[in-house]
Amino acid sequence: MSSLKFTQPTHWDTIAAHMTQGEGERFAFAFTRPLARRSRGPVLEVVGVELIDDDEVCTDDTSCRLAETTLDRVHNMAVTTGCGLVEFHNHHLGPPGFSHTDETGLAPMADYVTGLLPARPYGAGVYSEGRVHVEYWNPTSTGLVRAPFDSVIVIGDHLRLLNAQPPRVDSRLVRQTGYLGLCGTATLAHLRVALVGAGGTGSHIAVALAYLGVRQVSVFDDDEVEESNLNRLVTAGMADLGAPKNLVARRRIREVDTTLGAMALPGIHPMCASVELEDVDLIFGCVDHDGPRDRLNQLAFDTATPYIDVATGIDLMTSPPTVGGRVVLIRPDGPCLHCLGELDSAEVGRWVKSSEQAALDRAHGYGTPEANPAVVHLNGIAAYAAIAELVAWVSGHRPPAQYLDVDLSGTLARANASHGSRVTPRRPVPRAEGCFACGRRH
Repeated sequence: MSSLKFTQPTHWDTIAAHMTQGEGERFAFAFTRPLARRSRGPVLEVVGVELIDDDEVCTDDTSCRLAETTLDRVHNMAVTTGCGLVEFHNHHLGPPGFSHTDETGLAPMADYVTGLLPARPYGAGVYSEGRVHVEYWNPTSTGLVRAPFDSVIVIGDHLRLLNAQPPRVDSRLVRQTGYLGLCGTATLAHLRVALVGAGGTGSHIAVALAYLGVRQVSVFDDDEVEESNLNRLVTAGMADLGAPKNLVARRRIREVDTTLGAMALPGIHPMCASVELEDVDLIFGCVDHDGPRDRLNQLAFDTATPYIDVATGIDLMTSPPTVGGRVVLIRPDGPCLHCLGELDSAEVGRWVKSSEQAALDRAHGYGTPEANPAVVHLNGIAAYAAIAELVAWVSGHRPPAQYLDVDLSGTLARANASHGSRVTPRRPVPRAEGCFACGRRH
């Protein structure tokens, strides 16, 4: 698995604008830094861009190439900054892919650049018809490994997968394609989504992703279906008692569409490496404890992965009971859950206790004396509010909300407003200066 991430949309927008100007072949370079180091392929973040002027391109009857002085300048910039390189050029006829002429120069350039920039992958890509095809050459102990990037993603107000293939004709999805658009439909189909937690909210998310046509979903959960879950676990029934929640979620996804890919994986733990989470395009967190929530928050920033955190709760200590939840979108530029004051340090600490104590905490419902109440409609409203933000994000119709309050008890009602259920976006807030969790990315 491998990713090339544009966490600053202006980096890609600058390259795309350069590629579409003029009639000839144009060139640009992206400077990269590594993110996940345990993935099977490179996971890279673009940290800078260098555009190549037309007068630096040498043209003959059969090809275009960069002047030696230009290559020296770009390579020296990479050496000086400690960055890796990805070279882009355009083709005026698609689909994007390397020509025979391109191929003759790729191997020697990859050998040269990876020798010049030790332990840094080299990448090359072609832009055409609004999409890209990008491959990497990764140095290993046995030589250079060449493969396409699984994901080339832009993470901004519009979430885009630049290498997503145009959607095939799919009668099942025809009613949503007009709303999502071809780009949004293709992005959803090719997103690699991690769903952590397949319980009350997570089961709704799993089903929604399947209906939307997301073709790669990894479901992380350790729990088994209990009878008390069946008032809200929309992936399971009486026949599933004792079955792992991740397996019943995977089965339900495949029931919606047998062509969808779904993996069932163990839940996350204090001592686990969570390698499978280091190279995905999006994480949904549907967990019931701030310990794993804190782990997902940190992992999202370390790997520049968008993270949508969904939480619900019912408080019987108030009159009437407080019924609600929230949806928080964490983007690579922050703020994180710590900045927003959404993590209880004592609860995070409980998560790293012994397995015996952790089991006791789970049995007692997040550390309280008894299991907290839960209802299907609260979980569904919160989950589908999160899905609505994802759809808005990939379609490009509007930026996604940073924080949604889900209020089913009416406690957030404004003056002169009627009582009723509300899903309300909060005013966005910036990242907290010096945040220990997300500040080091800046």
